[in-house]
Amino acid sequence: MPYCINCGKFLQEGEVCNCTANAQGAPVQQPNSAAPQGGQPYNGGMQPPPYPYNGQPYPQGYPNQPYPVPTFNQQLANPPKKSYAWILAIIIPLASVFVLILMAILVPSMLGYTKRSKQSSFNSKANILCKAANTAIVELDEKTKGGINVKGRYIISSDKSKNSGVPFDTGEFYAGLERYYSDVKDYDYFIVFSDGCAEYTALSESWTKKSYVGTYPGGTARNITKYNPDGIGGSAGEKASLYDLYKDALYKLSTYVDKER
Repeated sequence: MPYCINCGKFLQEGEVCNCTANAQGAPVQQPNSAAPQGGQPYNGGMQPPPYPYNGQPYPQGYPNQPYPVPTFNQQLANPPKKSYAWILAIIIPLASVFVLILMAILVPSMLGYTKRSKQSSFNSKANILCKAANTAIVELDEKTKGGINVKGRYIISSDKSKNSGVPFDTGEFYAGLERYYSDVKDYDYFIVFSDGCAEYTALSESWTKKSYVGTYPGGTARNITKYNPDGIGGSAGEKASLYDLYKDALYKLSTYVDKER
């Protein structure tokens, strides 16, 4: 069964579709009136039969049904997009492994840097404490009529009960120390004097709790040092508390004084 190649309409034998005839300026050819069985035209030839297949509808799946031809203004379906999921499946695991390796390298380094920086800061505070103590005791000696007795080795501490062998009244000394180092009241500390000169200081946020301890002299960014009457003491270790350093200094000081006697 022929059909129009433009609109897909079924045509009778020799029939020209209206759309083709109009385009070519040819007369429109009426379809032959298909006669039902018996040879008589359908409806006296006045109307075409409702179905071109001998007045009957085409059976389902008729092989000559026209395929709809897309027109120029009809939008065709977009082609399927390419998938890049396989690239992500490779890149994401590799990126995760790289981040983990980078963290394993940088995190310990950063923690070590932070620890050394904190230790260095406390050693600097101990140095400031030493200078403030020397200034305060010189000022006290100048203000006292006839001066004060500063001879010998002794310990002055933030906890007055831990003072040892001090030959003068410490009331004015504490006031002068706070004038020259205002933050000293926020810390626990002890100072070892020798003949009126501060020769060793240790400072921390707590006497016994685990905290950074700054010492002067001899403090480094990685370690703290013990007191030694004969010079710079040995390493105190990272776990030493301020109270540990105080007991060690008190023992060495009493031993050194006994030797002098």
